[in-house]
Amino acid sequence: MDYSLEISKLESHAKIVKILAKIAILSISSTIIVLLFGFIIPDPAIFLSIVIIPIAMVVSNNLIEKYYDTKIEYTLNELLSHDNYQEIEQTNRDKEKKSNYSNSEHLRIRGSDEKGPAFGKNSKDFSTHGKRIDAMENRDYDEIENVNTKGERMLRDADKLQSEAAAKQWEKSQLKDQDLIEAGVDNLGDLIKTGWFEKNQQDGAVKQLYDNNEGNQI
Repeated sequence: MDYSLEISKLESHAKIVKILAKIAILSISSTIIVLLFGFIIPDPAIFLSIVIIPIAMVVSNNLIEKYYDTKIEYTLNELLSHDNYQEIEQTNRDKEKKSNYSNSEHLRIRGSDEKGPAFGKNSKDFSTHGKRIDAMENRDYDEIENVNTKGERMLRDADKLQSEAAAKQWEKSQLKDQDLIEAGVDNLGDLIKTGWFEKNQQDGAVKQLYDNNEGNQI
């Protein structure tokens, strides 16, 4: 079953039924008024029809919408049940397969696989009497160190973000540094070139810097 097509049909039906319901309410109301009062309609009847007809339309519209929303919900539940069933079936089929992946990233993190790298060994139990099968004899492991796992890529991204944040913090610190401002230079490298540190030597300067909690600010 094409569930998306089925849902589209239900939504189209809902719109059509709403329009037909409005037409039916107008027709029935007009017929009743004409039968009761003829073509000379008293003011109270006109007032009541102006109030009641819109209310009837709103009520019918809500009922129709609720009905079709329920049908669409049932259809979606059926779709989810069908997808879950297919997923379970696929999982069961995957479990029956032998561990022989060409996915390098999977092989990098395969330590939890009970079969380990012992390809060609039918028993999952390891034994000292078994024949050694080196994992590197399998071609799937060639140049596997060149492939980054998801965890490694995440660490690289985190390092990059931290590096960018540290660079911005360093630039801000240099802009506010009084020594740089007084020397008329833009960065620490230019300040070193001016010989400022040789002219302003101070014993225990580094210790004093950390005692004042000014060190390692980034």
